[in-house]
Amino acid sequence: MQAVERRPSLLFDEYQNSITKPNETKNKEVKILSENHSNAPSLALKQKEISVDDMDMISLPTAFDRQMVLGSPMFFDPEDEENKIDPVPSVPHHYGNSENGDFCSSHSLSTDEDTKNLFVSPFELVSQMRKRYITASKQDGISNIKNDVQNWFLYPKPLPKFWKFEDDKRFQYLSDSDFNEDGVAAGTGADTPHHHGYYYPSYFTDHYYYTSSNSKGKDKVKVPYTGEYFDLDHYRKQYVFHLNKQKDTQNPYLFNSGEEKQQEEEYLTDVPTFQEFRDDFAYIIELIQSHKFNEISRKRLSYLLNKFELFQYLNSKKEILANKNVPYRDFYNSRKVDIDLSLSGCISQRQLSEYIWEKINLEPDRIVYQDPRSSRRLTLRDIFQYGCSSTDQPIAIGLKLIDDEFLDWYKNVYLIDYHLTPNKVANLEGKEMRFYLLAKVFLEFDNLIEGEYLAEIFIKYVIHILEKSKYQLAQVSVNFQFYSKGEDWYSIFSQWLLRWKLVSYNIRWNIQIIRVFPKLFKENVVSNFQEFLDLIFNPLFALEKKEMLGSSVDSSTIGLQFFLSNVCSMDLVIKESDEYYWKEFTDMNCKPKFWVAQGDNPTVAHYMYYIYRNLSKVNFLRSQNLQNTISLRNYCSPLSSRTSQFGVDLYFTDQVESLVCNLLLCNGGLLQVEPLWDTASMIQYLFYLFQIPILAAPLSSVSLLNSQKSSSLKNKNVPLEHDYLKDQATTKINPSRDITVGEQRSYETNPFMKMFKMGLKISLSSKSILYNSSYTLEPLIEEYSVAASIYLLNPTDLCELSRTSILSSGYEGWYKAHWIGVGTKKTPFFKENVGGIDNWYDTADDTSIKHNVPMIRRRYRKDTFDQEWNFIRDHFGVINSIW
Repeated sequence: MQAVERRPSLLFDEYQNSITKPNETKNKEVKILSENHSNAPSLALKQKEISVDDMDMISLPTAFDRQMVLGSPMFFDPEDEENKIDPVPSVPHHYGNSENGDFCSSHSLSTDEDTKNLFVSPFELVSQMRKRYITASKQDGISNIKNDVQNWFLYPKPLPKFWKFEDDKRFQYLSDSDFNEDGVAAGTGADTPHHHGYYYPSYFTDHYYYTSSNSKGKDKVKVPYTGEYFDLDHYRKQYVFHLNKQKDTQNPYLFNSGEEKQQEEEYLTDVPTFQEFRDDFAYIIELIQSHKFNEISRKRLSYLLNKFELFQYLNSKKEILANKNVPYRDFYNSRKVDIDLSLSGCISQRQLSEYIWEKINLEPDRIVYQDPRSSRRLTLRDIFQYGCSSTDQPIAIGLKLIDDEFLDWYKNVYLIDYHLTPNKVANLEGKEMRFYLLAKVFLEFDNLIEGEYLAEIFIKYVIHILEKSKYQLAQVSVNFQFYSKGEDWYSIFSQWLLRWKLVSYNIRWNIQIIRVFPKLFKENVVSNFQEFLDLIFNPLFALEKKEMLGSSVDSSTIGLQFFLSNVCSMDLVIKESDEYYWKEFTDMNCKPKFWVAQGDNPTVAHYMYYIYRNLSKVNFLRSQNLQNTISLRNYCSPLSSRTSQFGVDLYFTDQVESLVCNLLLCNGGLLQVEPLWDTASMIQYLFYLFQIPILAAPLSSVSLLNSQKSSSLKNKNVPLEHDYLKDQATTKINPSRDITVGEQRSYETNPFMKMFKMGLKISLSSKSILYNSSYTLEPLIEEYSVAASIYLLNPTDLCELSRTSILSSGYEGWYKAHWIGVGTKKTPFFKENVGGIDNWYDTADDTSIKHNVPMIRRRYRKDTFDQEWNFIRDHFGVINSIW
């Protein structure tokens, strides 16, 4: 019978050639051994019999295999063409002329003779792009003199190490009988105070008091805080003495006074041009739009998340034991910073209602406002006559004085209109006029009463509470207001601070810029975008050049310089309500002085770049004058459906535009976490690789007023001036049918916890307490407590979050060394990278006694971070065609 031949089969032939034939050869060898040795039968029995069922062991390029390749250990076969990451965006031309290898990583082959064989991953190239922008603008930690403990003029000197609020004799209650006729405390000499380096304990006549509501105006209760002992004259003397001393010793931060202009011009040439910024921006956009790069980034982020959960499962007991071994230090006495506390929302709804109720009862006839149209003066009692249904019955006042209706109007009308342009005359009637007067009198610093009420609120509910807790600190964000030409917002605000002595060890400041160019253009405040920038930066240029020339410093100038020494960052606020009409498509390369565009808003990238460029010049001048530099930060657009106009050939949203601008231009971090989570995985992975600080405010993000439209301002009989109120009165919006409204968030769906587990530099903030429904006197602790309760955070997690807030903050280097034991000076101890630029070194072998974060957690973070970069250098190198 003739044998039947099978058809050719690639699968079976591969199986036969790779498995069957080699095993047949081995069987023959075993058979020969069995004939020569007595124990061979046992060897023959152990030999595995091969069957066709073993075909499942053949390596086949399936989808599952690709998933395994993209997971841990992320192995890439160099001979496998399918696994190569291709294509890669072309490198901008201005990176091809580097002669000293600046744009190669420290691990690259920059010393190789054949530079054409250099392997530079796109991640490393983006890292060098970012480094170029940050160092050119002097935002890095080395360029900022306040991180230099030896050369920075730290005033006042820190309080004693074991200082306690309740033990400070200066804060002891003094009754009226304890003061003499001149208002000076008995037994103290105001003319000859005792200087101790910090705010010295002498009593003055301008003590801040508030009258308790249950005392009926008879007894005054003192609200103590360290800033009341601040003396501007003493600061001026110490400041001038320090400058003269540094000039005599030829400090490296100072330049030759005869070459300032030439050095300034040479320095500004190092700042990337707008065209270079556009090229770098386009490179990153192409990179993050790559499907393969996003897929790999998504897998790596998932790997980081799962790895941390496994780490906690295996080492949680060790971390708890390490926490217990640290004496006298836990989460509550570890320093923590609220990096973005809004001045316009620094008080809770109930506290504001109680404060206004107290003032109405104690001083109802005090004149607090003057109408600019009729010059009529209004008292506190007169304010509440607006919006009454009947002239006979006064409006009901109680704990609901500041209700949701007022907060809605305050947020959506006042803060984006009258607050930003103080010179604008309010043409309002009825209830809206009452809302306006409440905001103007109690929540503004520039008014008829010189901001007295806001100063009292800030002292009583912010400074006093923070100093009493000692371990809580805040960077307070204040909005830059656009006055008419000739008025300087910096001087007005600094004078308000010094008038009421709103100075504290626990307070630093941020300046926030709102995108209101269309509004100012419409009101003829500015005629082009350059004038908008001049309103912000010209006062700073004039101040620093005056300091450079060695002119005599008057009281207003020294006060402004003191305020700027406490400014940490400048923030660009990007909101959903920003005007964005684009009636006229202007050339993207248009310079600011030619940007008119019929009043249309420039793109986010235009705002960011030109603010960055002007801030670079400010930082250069300040570094010459031995002053601290200011970092740049930004918010992100919450809308993922709005197309950006900055791209020509590439299409992306202004949300992505905001994140890429932050990636290139900002060293202060990102002020919103939700948009980052909603965007491409590649951007999230870049934020991890560069360890860019990120701020999360979960309680603010789930606030009802952030997503709920007011239903009370829909009375068609009330004359409405603003478009927002008109829309509210004439339309009923159904969020489920509006495609631009995203899904309503809950606290559990906030991404900050997942990003924390992945290893991003994230910290918590209470942001606006007025909208958080805060129930305690310590909103920052409330923020941590809610997170700990919902996500079951252990002490190590809480201490790591608080430590990250200190590391990401703008506090001076002395405080960072004292609080968490880090410095910019190189040491042989543990090193940590922040922002991809700054390296912070531990000042001791184990600094956990300062912050109570165990070394096992910190080593895990460092080893994982290094592993990611090693993986990138090993498997994502691409040949740079320019070189």
